[in-house]
Amino acid sequence: MSSDTRPPVALPTHQLRVGMTLPFTLQDEDGQVLLAKGLRIENEKQLELLRQRKRVFVPFEESELAVKVLMTGLLELDRRGAALKDLDRYVTLDESGPGAGEPLRGSMPEQCAEVAARLRRLLVALAQRALAPPDAAVRLEQLWRDLQQWAAARVAQEAATLVLTYRACSSPAEYSVLHALQCAVLAQRVAPLLALPAGEVRPLVLACATMNVAMVQLQDALAQQTQPVSPAQRAQIDAHAAESERLLRAAGVTDEAWLQAVRWHHARPPASVLSALPTGWRLASIVQALDRYTAAMSPRASRPGRSAKDAARTVLARNVLGAQDPVGLALVQLLGLYPPGTFVRLQAGELALVLRPGQKAATPVAAVVVNRMGEPLGAPKLVDCARPEYVVAEAVPGSAVKARIDLEEMVQRLAYSRAPGSGLLQ
Repeated sequence: MSSDTRPPVALPTHQLRVGMTLPFTLQDEDGQVLLAKGLRIENEKQLELLRQRKRVFVPFEESELAVKVLMTGLLELDRRGAALKDLDRYVTLDESGPGAGEPLRGSMPEQCAEVAARLRRLLVALAQRALAPPDAAVRLEQLWRDLQQWAAARVAQEAATLVLTYRACSSPAEYSVLHALQCAVLAQRVAPLLALPAGEVRPLVLACATMNVAMVQLQDALAQQTQPVSPAQRAQIDAHAAESERLLRAAGVTDEAWLQAVRWHHARPPASVLSALPTGWRLASIVQALDRYTAAMSPRASRPGRSAKDAARTVLARNVLGAQDPVGLALVQLLGLYPPGTFVRLQAGELALVLRPGQKAATPVAAVVVNRMGEPLGAPKLVDCARPEYVVAEAVPGSAVKARIDLEEMVQRLAYSRAPGSGLLQ
């Protein structure tokens, strides 16, 4: 039987929540789309309209998740000897249920999309105080495990950085979650360069992921907003660090280094030497640098993103930790002047997506996507910018680039560039 003849999967609407980003399309009993895959349930009114239907349906062929939760419910129904009419009570989309601890699967772009969706659901639930401490602990630990999976190999770390940075720097869509994930991945990568004790890495990474939990929806709104910030919005922005700490405490977080890093990530530290700071202040200073660096490159509806080189200057020149800011220097050491996922124009006029650092800070390994005549290439060309014919002329903001980028192909090019025999610096 072909997939398009299979009946849709019924989903009980009491499983839906405000803030959910749907991993599948919701349809009515006649197959009419109610809410498309990838969209979010924005408010209580939208949720109530869906719940008035009692049940909605998911196309069978579209979502492994819908099938998985349905089958889990059927197995539990059978185990309990319950009647089929009671199936709804055993079908759950709770991420702490069966399969929650499974490793990430699929391509790196698919993995990044999955972790971003999980993080959004988590942050919205924390902001609404909808998670009891035991449930919050499970979900936060899942996030940590997801990030640790990427940390297991250099190419995976580089690929995650490439995908998240490209997405965050090319469009203001989903800004809040992409920004948090981008900072969290970079925190994990930069920690060894800053000689952080092993026990400080986890609170640093999770502080990056949760630093803006009190203003997730406001961040997304501001990214799309062209008018000036209103007084009410400014008040929420000014209060978000302290409110984020309160929300985390309410969810059962007790790690003081993590909580302090969130509380102080916009504050001036009491000393100018990173190693001399108490743990909470040290982590807060690192979060602040990562926050500023990544935010500078991200576009808004009201302005384009800054180039990667300009973003590096903002963190290298900040006065918080003196002229020679160790976090800024570590970021340039890790990523170069042109981070993976950003664009450069070569002296010959070609436009290229940076895949990874090269021999020097200004000579990345990149993939040419637009030729000197301004024409998109059918197959991106892998180049080493250390070679005279591929010297970088300037950084280009991602929001200014209109070329279509196949991220899965770019991740493959990145992996090849690290392979023996590629002819590129390992």
